[in-house]
Amino acid sequence: MIYLAMSLVSLAIIILVAVLFLSKTNTSSNVEMKGDGILLIKHPLNTTKIHLENDLKSWALKRIDLLWRGKAFVLSLQLSNGKTRKIYFRTKTGPILQVIRLLEKSVPDKNTEES
Repeated sequence: MIYLAMSLVSLAIIILVAVLFLSKTNTSSNVEMKGDGILLIKHPLNTTKIHLENDLKSWALKRIDLLWRGKAFVLSLQLSNGKTRKIYFRTKTGPILQVIRLLEKSVPDKNTEES
């Protein structure tokens, strides 16, 4: 009986650590455009709302060459409050293409680097 209780407590601690880790992440791959210049970044346990014209300090689109997984892209958004949000994606298609085009069109002067 004591082993069962210890196993359940251990499992609860592992689940708690996993939930805390997922709630503190700054990376995401799920984005959605809402309204006029509002970007929703969906994390595993929360959602970040960014007004692109007011909250965005700078942005950069970078290509990452991974050794075993091929290429990937990261869209790094530096916010005016000092926080950084990163969006990882494999191809420049789908919803991320809409975000990139909107950034290039509405706030091109905040682009810091593109490679």
